[in-house]
Amino acid sequence: MTGRSGSTLLELVVVLAVLGITAGVAGVALRAADDPDPASLRAAQVAAARRAALEGRRAVPFALTEGGPAGVAFPDGRVLLADSALDVDPLTGRPRAAE
Repeated sequence: MTGRSGSTLLELVVVLAVLGITAGVAGVALRAADDPDPASLRAAQVAAARRAALEGRRAVPFALTEGGPAGVAFPDGRVLLADSALDVDPLTGRPRAAE
C-alpha cells in the first residue's frame, strides 16, 4: 500500500472556516476595546482633575472634552459639577452605581 501525504480539500475548508470565525470574533473584540464607554471617559476626566487638585493643593477648574458641563475639583477632594446628570460621585470622581 502507498501512504498518502497531504490533506484533503475538506480538511482545508474546515481549517479556513475555523480561522475565519476566530478572526471575526477577535475583530469584534478589538473594536469593542477601542470604543470606551462615554461615562467612564467623563469619570476619568473628573478623577484626573481631582487628583491634580489634591496634589497641587489648589482648586482645579475643568471642562469635559465632549463639550459637556464644567466643574471644579477642590483640594479637600470634593468635586463640584455644573451638571448633576453626570452620575459621578463628588468625593471620589468615580461613576455612581446604577440604582
